[in-house]
Amino acid sequence: MADSSWKPKRVSGGTVDSNTSAFKVELSIQSSEAKKALEELVSQNENFQLKDSNDAASPSLLILELQENPEETFSVIRDLVKVARGTEIFLTAPKLDSAILLEAMRAGAKEFLAQPIQEKEVEDALSRFQERAVATPGKGEDIKKEGKVLAFFGGKGGVGTTCIAVNTAAALMSLPSKPRVALVDVNQHGGDLPLYLDIQPSHSFRDIAADPSRVDQAFLFRILTKYESGLQVLASGYDDLSTGRLSPDCVEATLRMLQVNFDYVVMDCGHVLDLTTKKALELASLIMVTSTLMVPVVHRTKRILELLRGSGFPQSKLRLIMNRFLSGEKDVLAETEEILKQKAHWLVPNDYPSVSHSVNSGKPLIETAPKTAVGKSYMDFAHSFDEQSDKSKSKSSVLGWLSPFKSKKTQPA
Repeated sequence: MADSSWKPKRVSGGTVDSNTSAFKVELSIQSSEAKKALEELVSQNENFQLKDSNDAASPSLLILELQENPEETFSVIRDLVKVARGTEIFLTAPKLDSAILLEAMRAGAKEFLAQPIQEKEVEDALSRFQERAVATPGKGEDIKKEGKVLAFFGGKGGVGTTCIAVNTAAALMSLPSKPRVALVDVNQHGGDLPLYLDIQPSHSFRDIAADPSRVDQAFLFRILTKYESGLQVLASGYDDLSTGRLSPDCVEATLRMLQVNFDYVVMDCGHVLDLTTKKALELASLIMVTSTLMVPVVHRTKRILELLRGSGFPQSKLRLIMNRFLSGEKDVLAETEEILKQKAHWLVPNDYPSVSHSVNSGKPLIETAPKTAVGKSYMDFAHSFDEQSDKSKSKSSVLGWLSPFKSKKTQPA
């Protein structure tokens, strides 16, 4: 039995309740008998506390049940080890041969608990967990901060919001600091984001919406689809012909869990401001309203900005992105900024051939056209969010985005 006088310390990424000084434990187990036994044993140990289902924070310990397809479980473990740093993983199953056990350990599982659950085995495993936590006290200073949530919302349909969200996420993923990035499709009226990366997700937001109460860390990582760069994608699963809709509560619970596991959560919020989208925007660190210099788009963008300000969104949270910008449109831009009462934060160069090729090939611009003005613009934009980047590369002012046009002519769309 673990020494009750021992006071647990914080570990990287794991959370410790400030009132009870107990490590939080999350159970991702389908077997009711095994789950009940583990709940009782964890509850009896004062150094551990079962994580509340409404708590989005990363647990210190995740006890995961082996799925029917072991490789699916190993994939989840590998992703969790990379992303949920500091969360230790135990594996449980009715039986396990040596080959599968070895593969589980290679994936990152620290302990194995056989079913039916044995009290002594669980106590010993928890004791070893505490010993490992004490052995790495320096990591306690590396508590993971909540990630930035970047919401992209279209001033009108067809202005390139999805394209910008996808390419921004891809650019963030390629930063030297190697951040963890999740790309989320909250658009219930389009849902074609996976096409921009040529992926076919087998799961989507619909799986979460079917039963939001079952969403835990392990389930979330089973729903995510990994792009080849390591970018994790949560597809919408909805379009204009779909039945049912995402609820604001479902979106909030999912985004909060993503926020504690990723450095950046990039959202494509479409262009329809309904209750679900409004909830997503409320959770965002910044709201990027995408527009172009076309008169109908400017007219609609003006209404959107007024609506957001009138709904209580602070001006400091709003950013205006002007897509498909040409160097000869500086005067039009100045007039538009006066109309919108909003300075442009980022001017995305108009390069129809490069963007079209990127979309049709299902690969982001940093892969298909990294040396073009538009490709470099995305990388500069990504650097502006990265605290570890050279500040000289972080140009978020309008003037910073005009330099590419001096050396390259772009073709109008």
